[in-house]
Amino acid sequence: MDTDLDSFSFDDKQTKQLLKKAKLMSTLRTIAIVVVVTPIIMILLWYGFRQWSHYHAQKTMNEIVAFNEISGPNVHISNQTYNSNWFGGEIETKTYKLIGKRPYIWEPVERKYNLFGSSSRKYGSFGPISVNKSESLAESSQFYRFNSYTGDRELFFYHPEIPYATYKNSVNELNKLEKATLVELGLSFDQAYSLEEIKSKLPPSVQVVWWWVDAYTDENLAFMKQGQQTVHAESVFVYGFHSEQFEPFGGMDSFISSIELLRKNSKSFKWDAEQAYESLIGDNKTLEKSDIKIIGAIVTGTAEQLNVLQGSPYIKASTFGVITNQQDSLD
Repeated sequence: MDTDLDSFSFDDKQTKQLLKKAKLMSTLRTIAIVVVVTPIIMILLWYGFRQWSHYHAQKTMNEIVAFNEISGPNVHISNQTYNSNWFGGEIETKTYKLIGKRPYIWEPVERKYNLFGSSSRKYGSFGPISVNKSESLAESSQFYRFNSYTGDRELFFYHPEIPYATYKNSVNELNKLEKATLVELGLSFDQAYSLEEIKSKLPPSVQVVWWWVDAYTDENLAFMKQGQQTVHAESVFVYGFHSEQFEPFGGMDSFISSIELLRKNSKSFKWDAEQAYESLIGDNKTLEKSDIKIIGAIVTGTAEQLNVLQGSPYIKASTFGVITNQQDSLD
């Protein structure tokens, strides 16, 4: 009997040792799997997030380009770069203006984007500086603002359906500048014109770089009339398109297609595109070329070249933008 008990005790002890050994082997195997699999999973996650971030970076950059085609008064994109992280990233868009035949470096646009398809202007990005102060909204809307990145004047426009107490006429000041001075000039017309009509009125020697479109609803105009508000170039309510010389990023076709693209595919610029679309569409609820009317333009050239605009009856007002003594490029 004692022999049987001793045998049982021995077997129980041996079983425990075997179980401990099996448990140890299982633990070691688990650790080995974790050690091997975890880096693979981390690499796959890193790669997946990187690709997803890259996709949204590219999508956002394309949207910035499209938005610049519907609301970038003589602002052109030279290049874009981005820095990504696990949650999105930041995009810097370098820009320039065309003054005469010469590129003029303008402020970069900085935006943050996330992995859900949205982006926003980066906090602390450059904004205009107002030097003059006034308690009158009507008076302050006609003060020049200065770009905080370059220090240049930012032009503004007068809507033809709003009666203003006073108008700036910078065309008449061109003769105060040296003839070779390069000038950016914002023109506000006396009424809305078709593109063909206004092209026939402007002198052929004048270089138009951007067309201002009448994309304002009755509600917008009623609000603007209350304070005789002008429309500054950096406003969210300024829409237009680059002239045909900048194709494929210019012209009316590009303007329409960019509005449609942003309406359907963009979270960040959908509201802006919808505002332009709703104010422009005709009775058939479709945006067509015939729906687009021109109420202003940006022209550039030397003071001597632009002086030909003196006395033009279709120009209601004009304002200076960039003025530079840099020599124009030669043909």
